Amino acid sequence: LILLTFSLGFAFDKVKFVVISDPHISIPQQKGVTDGFKLGLKTQMLTENTVAEINKIPDLKFVLVAGDLTQDAEPWNIDELRKILDQLKVPYFVTLGNHDLSRVPHEKKDQPITLSKYTVAAAFIGKSGGMVSGMTYYSHEVAKDLVLITLDASRAQVFVPEAGLNDFGGKIDPGQMRWLESTLKANQKKTVIILTHHSAVPWCEGDKANYNSWRWFWMDNAEEVRALLKKYGVKLVFSGHRHISTRYQQVDDIYHFVHPALSTYPMRYTVYEMTPKTLSWEVSNVPASPEVWELAKKNFLADKWWRDADQPDTPEGNQKYLELYESPKTMKGKVTYR
Repeated sequence: LILLTFSLGFAFDKVKFVVISDPHISIPQQKGVTDGFKLGLKTQMLTENTVAEINKIPDLKFVLVAGDLTQDAEPWNIDELRKILDQLKVPYFVTLGNHDLSRVPHEKKDQPITLSKYTVAAAFIGKSGGMVSGMTYYSHEVAKDLVLITLDASRAQVFVPEAGLNDFGGKIDPGQMRWLESTLKANQKKTVIILTHHSAVPWCEGDKANYNSWRWFWMDNAEEVRALLKKYGVKLVFSGHRHISTRYQQVDDIYHFVHPALSTYPMRYTVYEMTPKTLSWEVSNVPASPEVWELAKKNFLADKWWRDADQPDTPEGNQKYLELYESPKTMKGKVTYR
């Protein structure tokens, strides 16, 4: 009993961290950058403002960045994001999203100079990003007996004519699945949190029904991934990609959390406080002028593609659309897990 108490005394007791997602950095000087559903011209400012606010949080341990770091893996945007994130006073850890690798061009879109995802990952090796040499996924012990595992669900992006857009889906490939199981097995006595861009669960009816190709918002092999996480007792998975405000669902005794984008309405980040048995959170708006908020909401409401099938451009449809993305009931919360 004495030995057990001594061992547990050195494990993490309480850890505070922040999750941000989908900054989609695009410097304003870049050709073709505009303010649409994504506030392209404002992404640099919005991310800088978020970092400044995060730096005011006391007792913060680290920051997680849940992918879609750039507009489309442009070298100048990678440099800009690295410069901004390096202003954080605590370590940060990134994962890659579907926008963080070069794409196959198609006749409907001019393709800028973009980079391999391995080159993007290499820009964030070490304390500034967490990546390790030659890989696009990794694990680190971020506090005593608290292990972060990041996954890379990005895959080759190609133009899909029937959808009229680039495939933005994701999958954990077989090699990475073997690495994941080996890493989970080696850390069974520790608390593990997973960071991924693509979710392992759907978040609305459109995601389930593949409305507007929304099946690409969650992993192709989500069931296989969930089964592996359940096998090794993982309790927490953090993702981005969906651009809806923070909320969770419990599937197979695993709590899956999704996070809003910095670059699109409602422009938020999430502060977590974690113990070995609980997770509490509070969501905050990114600091921006009233004019920027007005533009973000206007462009959000004007967009048709991001609306689910039951969210037409009517007063009732707009209310459902806003509720899906704002999720006012989940701005604060707490879960308890075994």
